[in-house]
Amino acid sequence: MQGSVKLAASETQRPSPSAVRAVLSALSAKVGNRLVTSLAVRQQHAHTTTWLENQPPDGVVFAQSTQEVQDVVRLCAEHRVPVIPYGPRT
Repeated sequence: MQGSVKLAASETQRPSPSAVRAVLSALSAKVGNRLVTSLAVRQQHAHTTTWLENQPPDGVVFAQSTQEVQDVVRLCAEHRVPVIPYGPRT
């Protein structure tokens, strides 16, 4: 399974900055350069087809397995950081 997992939250329910930093740090240690935090990539993953304003995620994980997706979701749940699943575009 390949895809990416966007990490983000609406401005009204934003997790604490320390929680986001903890998740990004743990993910960086786990997946290395497959965690991308550059603004350009985050903006690419911010687009929606709804009326909602685009909000770039805090990071994008390019997962390479179902296990990695599970690890990301568990870590984010532990720190109460929302996850936006994103699969291959078809």
